[in-house]
Amino acid sequence: MKKAIFTVMVVIVFLAAAAFADAAVIRVKVQTANVRQQPDATSAVISRAALGTLFEIIKKTGNWFEVAVTDATGRTVTGFINTDVVEEIGAPAAPAQPQRTATAPAAPVYAAPRAAGTKPAGGLFIGAGLVMSNLTFDSETQSLFDQYGYKKKMKMGFQFGVGYEMPLSRNISIMPGLFYSTAGASIDYTADNAYSFSYSFSGLMIPIDVKISFNGPFVTVGPYIGYFLSGKLVPAEGESQDLFEADSDGNVYTNRLHFGVSLGAGIVLDLGGMGLMVKAGYQLGLSKINKPFDSTDTSSLKHNAIIILAAIRI
Repeated sequence: MKKAIFTVMVVIVFLAAAAFADAAVIRVKVQTANVRQQPDATSAVISRAALGTLFEIIKKTGNWFEVAVTDATGRTVTGFINTDVVEEIGAPAAPAQPQRTATAPAAPVYAAPRAAGTKPAGGLFIGAGLVMSNLTFDSETQSLFDQYGYKKKMKMGFQFGVGYEMPLSRNISIMPGLFYSTAGASIDYTADNAYSFSYSFSGLMIPIDVKISFNGPFVTVGPYIGYFLSGKLVPAEGESQDLFEADSDGNVYTNRLHFGVSLGAGIVLDLGGMGLMVKAGYQLGLSKINKPFDSTDTSSLKHNAIIILAAIRI
């Protein structure tokens, strides 16, 4: 009887060892592969694995392998990686260790699942887009414009620059940026003799957005700080006036520094290792661009703009 029990135990140990020895292992075969929360291409990316990273397969679900990763608190959780971006290499000869290339990033990860050798969502992005800017006048000035037939029009321009997304959690991140941007507005007067002029600015914009993601779509809100490098009042005919040039008394009546708040919404599309971000936003100026001429001057001129931006995350 004891001999039979001993024989059964030996067989069980042998089968367990064989099963462990045959545990399937996959290796990332692309530069960067996404590990998602669910076996779905639209599911949230919880981490990114660099070329050569090894994973032991827990199970296969359709075109997805379930693999184990470790989060920042040391907990082991699972994620899913698509079969198209990995290759099966059989059982490991030694404990699986990530294989890095010289260019594999090693960015810090927020408190979401990750594995050694993986890169989190977020990172540097480069973008450019269209700016449709305008100016908001105080109510008294706007009433005079309406009374005498002055019409404001948006001024078309552009914006380009860089930003960096810093994840705080799985769905929330901070996105500071630095952009070169145009601003201003056009004013047309057509009541008697047609006349038009425009405010034309260019400068730097520093948005600091809080981004809330919903597995692709996202919304943003946050402050921005702007600094005008140049500004002109440009008539339809005649010479333009430099808005930052001092008058005969040494006074300048335009502020270079201004600030406000921005709102936006967009979507991030996975391009296989890179992310394409498309965003539409609105900037609402809170500070005055103009300086008062004297103590009785209560006029106000503020920046606002609609921005459509496309950016590549690298």
